Amino acid sequence: MILTVVALSLVMLGAVLYIHQIGEAVGAVLGALRPIFTGMVVAYLLTPIAKRLETLAARALARTRLTAGRAAKVSRAMGVVGSLLILVGLFAAFFSMLLPQLTRSLMGLANAIPDYFRDAEAQVLKWLEDDPQLRNFVETLLTKAYTGLTSLLNPQTINKVWDVVSNVTTSVLSVVSFLVDFLLGLVAAVYILWSRRKFLAQAKKLAAALFPPAVADRLFDVARRAHKTFSGYVVGTLTDALIVGVITYVVAQILRFPYAPIIATVVGCTNIIPILGPFLGAVPSAILILLVDPWKCLYFILFVIVLQQVDGNIIAPRIISGNTGLSGFWVLTAIAVAGSLFGLAGLVICVPVTAVLYSLVAEWVSRRLSKKGMPTDTKTYETIQEMAELSPSDEETL
Repeated sequence: MILTVVALSLVMLGAVLYIHQIGEAVGAVLGALRPIFTGMVVAYLLTPIAKRLETLAARALARTRLTAGRAAKVSRAMGVVGSLLILVGLFAAFFSMLLPQLTRSLMGLANAIPDYFRDAEAQVLKWLEDDPQLRNFVETLLTKAYTGLTSLLNPQTINKVWDVVSNVTTSVLSVVSFLVDFLLGLVAAVYILWSRRKFLAQAKKLAAALFPPAVADRLFDVARRAHKTFSGYVVGTLTDALIVGVITYVVAQILRFPYAPIIATVVGCTNIIPILGPFLGAVPSAILILLVDPWKCLYFILFVIVLQQVDGNIIAPRIISGNTGLSGFWVLTAIAVAGSLFGLAGLVICVPVTAVLYSLVAEWVSRRLSKKGMPTDTKTYETIQEMAELSPSDEETL
């Protein structure tokens, strides 16, 4: 026991002294495993589609002369290939429709910026007609700003900047690294989709070998609960974001909002982030519309407010399977912590992770109270002043 304590103390001391080096080593390992993590996420999202296609293929192959084992392999292959083709098709359709619209919108915005600037300059100078000295000063500043802006928008300047950027080796390596990681992630997703049953069986086998039966059963229950929460929340949130983006695009076309594809894309993508997402998407979109038409900017803000109320109270609750059971305070806390520690990925997954942890802690607290013969209903504890007021006969559940 003494040797064990001394060894653990030395290990902890080394961890404290070399915490920076350990952090860099862990970061390097996680960076190397990034394609695997990407493949796991893609495979997890495609698993419901692969299962559905596999079931349909198995029903069709059941009427053929193939053996059961051969039919199972063929149906599994059709499920994996079909789900990947659906993913690629969705991306191809999305970008084929979006990129031309985005290109035209960005080109129109770049060409219209000088006109917007001149209109704003004329309006500001009109307001300063009563003060000639201040008007001349502001006019000089605006002229310098306009000159700098037009020089930045000059095609020659843009070409020079592009030449400089294209010659930066680190940027090229970053793009290549991203593409390699993405392709490796797709390959890993194929392997995971094909062997998902085997990997699940191996995980259960490892848990059975390492832990007592009660602990292993508890791990299985936590995994099932996490899967139910994550699958319902992530898939539902993506569907909700798609619906919000489509509604935004349709309304933007009806009300003739400028840059409708950009606005719909920004609003739909940022809607994935809970609470803060609608505001993050509405602000840059409103600024773009403000440059063209202030009244349409006001209409857009009103539309976003109405849309988020409808989405938060009608659309999202009906699409997202299962209520997270989290109050607004815990959602905001999860967003603040996860966003600070893990960035954008933390903002996306913080709610389901917090929901799982919250349910586990609530279950543990209820079990501890039940063992002590105390009530588990939270409302019972709202009015008590001391523990003697609790009645052991109360058996309400949390």
